[in-house]
Amino acid sequence: MLKQSILFISILLSFTACKKNSDYEGDHFFVDNDGAIMPVIVKGNINSNVFVIFLHGGPGGNATQATFIPVFQELGDDFAMVYWDQRGSGMAQGNPDPSTFTVDQFVEDLDLVVETIKVRYDNPTIFLFGHSWGGALGCAYMSTDKQSKINGFINMNSGHNLLEGLPLSVDWVENYAQTQVDINNDIPYWSAVRNWCAANPDMTVPDNYFQYVEYLKNTNAYRVDPDAEVESGTVTTTDVMSSYMSLSIFFNGGYLAQNFNILELNLSPQMANIYKPTLVLWGEHDGVNTLAMGNDAYNSIGGPSFTDKALVILPNSAHEGYFEDKELFQSEFRKFVNTYK
Repeated sequence: MLKQSILFISILLSFTACKKNSDYEGDHFFVDNDGAIMPVIVKGNINSNVFVIFLHGGPGGNATQATFIPVFQELGDDFAMVYWDQRGSGMAQGNPDPSTFTVDQFVEDLDLVVETIKVRYDNPTIFLFGHSWGGALGCAYMSTDKQSKINGFINMNSGHNLLEGLPLSVDWVENYAQTQVDINNDIPYWSAVRNWCAANPDMTVPDNYFQYVEYLKNTNAYRVDPDAEVESGTVTTTDVMSSYMSLSIFFNGGYLAQNFNILELNLSPQMANIYKPTLVLWGEHDGVNTLAMGNDAYNSIGGPSFTDKALVILPNSAHEGYFEDKELFQSEFRKFVNTYK
């Protein structure tokens, strides 16, 4: 039996090792900084000389899985798409100390990625595209003098002001819970959720935040219709075995999330320092970072007199508009980059 098992595993590994496909295309390298060894994958139209660095969400998400998402692959027909797994996230390696889990450190890491792209590809045009936490990171970076290296910034559903934004999301969950009670859906559970939210929990307390996240997962805060089929590029264990990925993408982020407290983050005041062209994309029905935060992002960027910015509302989407409003998302994305490249 043992010999048969070994034979089966050998055949399986041989199959997966030979199954090289488009996942392997592109340029793969690492950026090493302050205890973190962070993978960078460049795919798409490198010859365009226009590079878009994708800043993934979380903290603790990953960009590696985004390489599988059709909507981003299609943007790669026009531009070089840069996928970077942040420290403590995705397939990042090393052993970074939790003391390095600060916004300033992530900004420094991002700047090294930008500099590496500039050197490696002979000073191309660079854009930042950040979603959720990635949008917040982009706001932090673009609020410094480092923004001079960037042609433009696409900020999507960012968590740039959690100090004010999280209580708004808690209110959103409370309203959602009340609608479930009204339609007689699991009344004991949703009544408890409604009452917890109505008590106005202090959202700067991590335990309250993690309880809120558990409730949020059971709503449609992320997608208007969670059951609708979308081209999500879902990654399975089989995909991991037949690609360059490792199972770490499923586990790494949990440690970072537990050790990186951004619950009092408020970047809105310093976002007045942004002077580069900025596109704000926001899902109208987002329950994670509500539309009020989309307006806050737009109004904060560059201050009230800054005009080189635009706010586009994605009417059919919640937090993940690149799935639910794919065509509008891609159209606005391409128009912005082509305008300022």
